[in-house]
Amino acid sequence: MAEELPLRGGTWKLDALHSQVMVSVWHFNVANLRAKLPRVTGTLELDPDNPLRSTFAVEIEAASITTGHPRQEEFMRSEPWLDVEHFPLITFKGSEITPREGGYTVVGELTLRGVTRRIEIPFDFHGVVSDPWGLRAGFASEFTVDRRDFGITWDRIFDWGLMAGHELTFSLEIELAYPDESLAQAPQQVE
Repeated sequence: MAEELPLRGGTWKLDALHSQVMVSVWHFNVANLRAKLPRVTGTLELDPDNPLRSTFAVEIEAASITTGHPRQEEFMRSEPWLDVEHFPLITFKGSEITPREGGYTVVGELTLRGVTRRIEIPFDFHGVVSDPWGLRAGFASEFTVDRRDFGITWDRIFDWGLMAGHELTFSLEIELAYPDESLAQAPQQVE
């Protein structure tokens, strides 16, 4: 667990190198098929006096989806699924942040495949530490949306069920950086 440092007001930037955005779908009714979306940017604009006035915005390059299998990735980028040619970005614009036990709930608009829906994302808060550049905060979340609500209606049906489930589960491990050298801490030398 991180130190008990405050989540300071101001601009926190998503550290894409140290964050993970994953998505999964139940596949062939036997296992989850997972993919990573590594090209992500974002900011948290935090108003500590009134969290309801805070905002959290994220942009993900849909074409960055990766599974380690090129044919599968091309299918996921194609028109039946993400249709990255016409909808290159997945975005979330959180406009309401409320504290809850162990974290925060962020309410905002998720845009996927050109369709925007209002959703709630629960975030667990892992604390704040000082790093060599300022402060760093950690958050984790898992939430599910129905892909059909976002225009992803491709289906193959068997007598035992769907080839790909209707629920998309997003798993997030987010590190946010607050650059301020006056708050930075140099690492200790290990001998």
